[in-house]
Amino acid sequence: MASTIAMNESESNSSVGTSRLAKYGLLALLAVSIVNVLVLFIGLALVEFPSEFVGGPFGPLAVGPVVVNSAVAAIGATLAYGVVTRYSARPNRTFTIIAGVILMLSFAMFLAPDLAGAPPRIFAILGVMHVAAAVTFVGVLTRATHPEGEPR
Repeated sequence: MASTIAMNESESNSSVGTSRLAKYGLLALLAVSIVNVLVLFIGLALVEFPSEFVGGPFGPLAVGPVVVNSAVAAIGATLAYGVVTRYSARPNRTFTIIAGVILMLSFAMFLAPDLAGAPPRIFAILGVMHVAAAVTFVGVLTRATHPEGEPR
């Protein structure tokens, strides 16, 4: 009980410094890129995908686009977390809710015209990547509000 109260007190009104936010943002970028490339490789190893989705270095399910999209998402998540820590009394809770809402909205991209007629296995791997990214962002960025050495 005391640790919960201490955690809530340390989280409330705790703005994250720019250098600390950049450090955790870079960590989130690296982590989400690694996680999503692993998900991609596992998916490609388990299921055969049509060549138009995997072909060449720029197919939607190629390492290049996965890393670039993961990096863009990490930058956006880091900026959002920075804003949330400045204005929210409970930044980690608020950020987790925002990340969940954005995750749900991200599934709307499955309606994109370039994915029209794609087999369900494409949507499955993309869905796993989106969930993995959201979990990674929340897991990494919310640690930025805890001072070094303090129990989490």
